[in-house]
Amino acid sequence: MKIFIENSFLFEKCTGMGQYTKTVMNALSYLNLKFYLKNLQLPLNTKFKYFWHSIWLNTYFYLFTILKKPNVVISPAYIMPWLTRKNTKYITVIHDICFYTDPEASKYTMAIYDLSTKIAIKKADVLVTVSETVKQDLVKKFNVDPKQIKIVYNSISENFLNFPIKNEILEKYSILKNKYILSVATLNKRKNIPELIKAFESISEKYPELRLVLVGGMGNEKRDKLTKHHNIIFTGYVKDDELPTLYKNALLYMSPSLNEGFGIPIIEAQYSECPVLCSDTAIYREIAGGGAEFCTTKSEGIAEKIEYLINDPERREELVKTGKENVKRFSIEKVAEQLKEIISYE
Repeated sequence: MKIFIENSFLFEKCTGMGQYTKTVMNALSYLNLKFYLKNLQLPLNTKFKYFWHSIWLNTYFYLFTILKKPNVVISPAYIMPWLTRKNTKYITVIHDICFYTDPEASKYTMAIYDLSTKIAIKKADVLVTVSETVKQDLVKKFNVDPKQIKIVYNSISENFLNFPIKNEILEKYSILKNKYILSVATLNKRKNIPELIKAFESISEKYPELRLVLVGGMGNEKRDKLTKHHNIIFTGYVKDDELPTLYKNALLYMSPSLNEGFGIPIIEAQYSECPVLCSDTAIYREIAGGGAEFCTTKSEGIAEKIEYLINDPERREELVKTGKENVKRFSIEKVAEQLKEIISYE
């Protein structure tokens, strides 16, 4: 079987979609299936990169598939070619439809994702989503036949599993074991980090040794506008080999996000035996299972649950145990089973 993965948007600083692409690659390797990566390499700051990518998909990439005759083409980041080859199965991944409810999404960005999603619905042989929650969103929004949509979960990257714990990383960020709350997210509005910051600031005087460590790019937020609190640490992007140490030594992991398609950091935290606190949304209920404490998306509710977990070590230990059990649902073996069913799906 000849499988192509069109991975033009697997960027150097990959976030959710890039990690998902790596998960697909790891799952195929687990199944002993050979795959080939094809991509258009554009600088990250290229103007109208989606336009050039679309042209490339429907010219060079299309002709390449005619010549090489792949059995399967996987598009892991929404965008698939309009021109498709007969006798090739096209599998396209829709990670979420958050862009429809994001008030800060530009008209250009919304147009790209809207068009890409509608093309995928029309042209893909199999639509893949990363959760049951997103599947139901697609069914409701676009009246898609549920039988057309399959679920392939995210998983923890193979590299993440193999990275050793390095205490010098704590020294790098001037933090101490069990003396900080960790959150990993690009600082966009829908990640709701401002409410987390307000919550932390409201209780910080009670816990002067506690830090809030925010990992991720600035997105559409500005650090100076968010906070100048001396116990809040913005790391920016961190290297992959630093994340396991940051999770493992945190007092708890917190995600206050308003909307997600999956939430990889949730299962990374659970794997790392870090207690999880997250917003009470359908997607987090699905992914975190019983391995998380849930709270409202407002600062008052976040602060209340943070204090509850700070002062209840037994509950934190319970979350660690249930989280370790929950994360087994997202093993590479489970993901490979889901992917194998789709590749052979008729």
